[in-house]
Amino acid sequence: MNLLVKNLSVACLGVCAAVPGMAVQPDGQTYAELSYAWLKLSSTGYDVTTEDAIGRFGFEFTKNVGAEIFGATSLSSGNLYGVDVKVDNAYGAYLKLRTDVSPGFEIFGKLGWVHATLNASVPGASASSSDSSFSYGVGAQYTFTDKWYMQADYMSYYDKDGETIRGPSIGVGIRF
Repeated sequence: MNLLVKNLSVACLGVCAAVPGMAVQPDGQTYAELSYAWLKLSSTGYDVTTEDAIGRFGFEFTKNVGAEIFGATSLSSGNLYGVDVKVDNAYGAYLKLRTDVSPGFEIFGKLGWVHATLNASVPGASASSSDSSFSYGVGAQYTFTDKWYMQADYMSYYDKDGETIRGPSIGVGIRF
């Protein structure tokens, strides 16, 4: 593992572990999101795009700081020269920093760690591979009721040794 990525991952996980011990504002909220993503899997000059479902669950510690966990799986495989490729599963954790731009509209950034398992198959044979990586991204949210909101983001879920998993997603969320 690249030493810089390893150190950043450990630092981010340390911050995520320390944040719950900080004073939580009384109106801290939990939230859940369901998103649809178009992820581009790239390796040594070859690209394939999959369609994925992403579920997130988080807690807002303060107005500007939260943490979330997520899970993802492919809804459809991408095809590269007759080989079906998909994200069997991915999961991870993020520290989420956000700020209001205008009433009901906010921007955010996320730093975290992701573990992903990819599967490649052809009729009669398949192979899978899994690994972990530092992850980051940016996005925006628009709140249209007290509890419901829409969000869009662009995330780099995996970036290691010339292999990447990146892409945009759109989704809907609810605050509890």
